[in-house]
Amino acid sequence: MFNLFKDESQNVNSFFLFMQSLVNRNLAAEALRVSETRYRNLLENMDTGVVYLNNAGTIISANQAAEQILGLQSDDMMGRALTETCARIVREDGSVLPHEQHPAMLALRTGKPVENVVMGFLNCVRQDHTWVMTSSMPEFRPGERQPHQVFMTLNDITQRKLAEEELNLASVIVNNTGEGIIVADQDNNIISINPAFTILTGFSRQEVFGRKADFLQSKKNTIKINDELHKSRKNRHSWQGEMWHRRKNSDDFPCWTTINQVKDAQGKTTHYVYVVMDITHLKKAQNRLGFLAYHDPLTQLPNRMLLKDRINHSLQNARRESSLVAVLFLDLDRFKIVNDTYGHAVGDGLLKEVARRIKNLVRKEDTVSRYAGDEFIVLMEDFLDAKSPARLARKLIETFNDPVEVKGHRLQITTSVGISLFPRDGDDTDSLIKNADAAMYRAKKEGRNNFQYYNPELTTQAFEKMAMESDLKQSIDRNELVLYYQPQICLTAGNIVAIESLVHWQHPTMGLIDPARFISIAEESGFILAMGEWMIETACKQMRHWLDEGAPMNKIVVNVSAAQLLRSDFVATVERILRTHGFSPHCLELEISENSFMDNVEPIIKALNGLAEAGVDLTIANFGKGYFSLINLKRIPVKKLKIDSSFISEMLRNSNYEDIVRSMIALGHSLDLKVIAPGIESEAQQKLLAELDCDMGQGHFYYPPALPDANFFAK
Repeated sequence: MFNLFKDESQNVNSFFLFMQSLVNRNLAAEALRVSETRYRNLLENMDTGVVYLNNAGTIISANQAAEQILGLQSDDMMGRALTETCARIVREDGSVLPHEQHPAMLALRTGKPVENVVMGFLNCVRQDHTWVMTSSMPEFRPGERQPHQVFMTLNDITQRKLAEEELNLASVIVNNTGEGIIVADQDNNIISINPAFTILTGFSRQEVFGRKADFLQSKKNTIKINDELHKSRKNRHSWQGEMWHRRKNSDDFPCWTTINQVKDAQGKTTHYVYVVMDITHLKKAQNRLGFLAYHDPLTQLPNRMLLKDRINHSLQNARRESSLVAVLFLDLDRFKIVNDTYGHAVGDGLLKEVARRIKNLVRKEDTVSRYAGDEFIVLMEDFLDAKSPARLARKLIETFNDPVEVKGHRLQITTSVGISLFPRDGDDTDSLIKNADAAMYRAKKEGRNNFQYYNPELTTQAFEKMAMESDLKQSIDRNELVLYYQPQICLTAGNIVAIESLVHWQHPTMGLIDPARFISIAEESGFILAMGEWMIETACKQMRHWLDEGAPMNKIVVNVSAAQLLRSDFVATVERILRTHGFSPHCLELEISENSFMDNVEPIIKALNGLAEAGVDLTIANFGKGYFSLINLKRIPVKKLKIDSSFISEMLRNSNYEDIVRSMIALGHSLDLKVIAPGIESEAQQKLLAELDCDMGQGHFYYPPALPDANFFAK
């Protein structure tokens, strides 16, 4: 209903004003509708979830992003409290978030924004938690102090949260793993390590930061980290293998190392990750298993498998060098009685003691094996002659003369030994073991507690040699050693210049034995030391007797061995004997054979220089055999060279030998040495030697070796 005024003009104006107001109001409503539509479209297309709650905490609006985040349709949320739509809301630590502490509730209650709160909603569709970063902003009507609604945003951070959890888990694993971890940059410079690495190596982060990762490599390595990195880059894969690393204290340790490349989106290597696992205990276990595979667990000796391998190897060397190999087969006599009487624990203790005694007797290069039960085998190689194994066999038998104490029991045992030799008794491992076993059974048949060669002839020879050795060791006490004497003559004047002493053995049953038959036995048994001292003592005593009788002599000659020279007190012993008999050192001349210089050259040269400094004259005997380096003649203050007698005996029949003798005489004179020729048997030999300007001679042509009562000085 319109109000009409009396003034027609005024009424019309009022009508138009009213109509204009209606139009403006409609335009505003349309604009508001358009704005609301745009706002709604904006909310619906946002990635951020948006939820409106009224002042009672009831959902009045939610966009599609919120529906997806919460796993609910809008119709299921409208008019319901947020806590009803999300049955379970949790904090970051997993605890349930109470309704009153929900950020939206706090914003409604306090009227203040609550921003950037992380919490988890149970997604009803997936039945798992969706993690969100939420902020709640209160909205106020004009003039009101309490908000009439809350505008809540929800940002899905589930993937970031999972990534953080994975990263945290990885960090926990890295920091708590027992393996050392190194992170290096693309240039292999260390940028990070874990605590286990410090425990493993002793290096702190500050000590390794910026250093090349390969500084940890031990010199024991046969592979290089840089080489493996190059291969890894080239082949685009990780590398793993066994390496030796070093600790801060310089100790080396074995480790299993894995090197992985870290690449960027373009496939370029940005980092290297090293995982280092200490395998010391594993290596020890492997070594132990390897040891047990080839050794007897009771005695720790090589077992049958390792023994056969070593015999095979020694036979290869022996074939190449034409040398000997011996297999000694030992069996304990009546061992079964010990086991049956005292039990296996005592039997095992006995076997361990047997192994120890055998091991203590053999040389370092010999192999001792527990072959089976109470059977042991000794492998010998690199020995002098076929009789050498017999000497070891006798020692093995003698070592059990002393009782064995095991667990309070005093056991007296014996052993039987069989010996086989390569190549005489077999050409392969099995044959040598079988034949040594057969020889051992023959030893048992001979009464046990003895040894037998597989070849009976060698057994006889070995027993004869051992009997001679036993008798020889008693020869001094029994006054059976005798010195024979032979003058050395000046070839120009014909007078005696010295008398050489030569030892013989007056054996009670075998008669007079030439030194060639027993000197080697004396050297092998060590008796040469006692015999050598007796020779010097006896020769000096005889010279004193001759001088007291007015004999025209001024020098006695005694032969010495390398074993004597190697004794630290030898020079002092010689000086003591000379003082006892009142002689000047120049009254004694010591001869040492050229072949003594085959071994221990430096210690022998040192001993000879000590004798020369003491004033004793020295002669190199058997010169020309080829063992002696001519350079050493300048290092030893010798006075004479004695040519080997084989050259003298052949020089009249072979001109080559004459040339050799001439050369040796010339060599001696060029070094200002006297030269003596032994073994002169004829006037023709004497005449030729005189023509060659030889200084002295010795032999049957002048005087044969004789006892001291021979009248050398009457001629």
